[in-house]
Amino acid sequence: MPYAPSSALRRCAVALVAVLVGTACNDSGPTSPVVTSADSPPPDPLASADTVTTDSPALASVTYSGLAYGAFGLWASATSFEWGPAPFTLSHDNTFANTIVTRISTARQMHQRLVLAMTGGSSSNFKTDGKFDLSKWKRRMDTFKTSAIRNAVAAGVNDGTIIGNTIMDEPETKQWGGVMTKPLLDNMASYVKNIFPTLPVGVNHGAPGYQWRTWERYQKVDYTLNQYMWQNNGGNIAAWRDAVLSRAKVDGVKAAFSLNLLNGGVPDNSGTWDCQGTGGKGTRDRKCRMTADQVKNYGRAVGPSGCFMMNWQYDDAFMSKSANQDAFRSVASLLSTVSQKSCRRS
Repeated sequence: MPYAPSSALRRCAVALVAVLVGTACNDSGPTSPVVTSADSPPPDPLASADTVTTDSPALASVTYSGLAYGAFGLWASATSFEWGPAPFTLSHDNTFANTIVTRISTARQMHQRLVLAMTGGSSSNFKTDGKFDLSKWKRRMDTFKTSAIRNAVAAGVNDGTIIGNTIMDEPETKQWGGVMTKPLLDNMASYVKNIFPTLPVGVNHGAPGYQWRTWERYQKVDYTLNQYMWQNNGGNIAAWRDAVLSRAKVDGVKAAFSLNLLNGGVPDNSGTWDCQGTGGKGTRDRKCRMTADQVKNYGRAVGPSGCFMMNWQYDDAFMSKSANQDAFRSVASLLSTVSQKSCRRS
């Protein structure tokens, strides 16, 4: 699921001070944080675990309702958002040991939910000689092995602030050197569960990713996040959704869904790449953005069937368009009426 920073147009920074609950702006748009991406992964430095926040205020009582709905790259810092966050109630961002406790506390106070990415960032951080290196991946996970972080994560899972943690982005792609398997991902999931026993663990797949290594079955992974692009089945999103759900049942995992806003519209193969009649030019050659109607109709078609719903990704230009904002609100309104679902495997 590609992540890439966007250019700054407007900024809405939502700052929280220790024990105060901040308020969110609804109309803005700024610079994106660095988040993981299989589409054009930026380098991200390994954050130090030596400055874990331990002086967060006592846990506030929080109750969440409806199916969580959000975007990748929604956070600008550990305590502020790039945009909104309304109508979004969920985010998926890189997560580092030196800020995770603060982010969990902030999200709770802001009534926002989290999909963590403790081992997010460029795939180059976790490879040796072009292939995935499990030892490097474990070293990153080990930065989270402190009592403060364990306690914060356990509390976040318990009260619903934390939905899950992504262990890998698009293992089916060549970025990982062709060595990934479902048993290896299960091994990684077990490693996370040994640190955080109650934390659901998931894998992000691209639109055709549910067809990856169908002769294998997940045994420890709890959920898969599946991202839709028009080009993968010509816009028949209902058929794609049903195929994803069918595969998830075979694998014993829960399914979650995401739309590729920036590259998932009808592609432009005209040779001019002007993306006329679409939501505009995408971030990759011949790719186009989704239209507002696609965002609304696709989101409403797949969102209720998953254990959460995402959009890739926060982008200031895309979010600033009123038609797109109306589409987000339409999907959010529907999902607010859908009962919460656990992302734990069956």
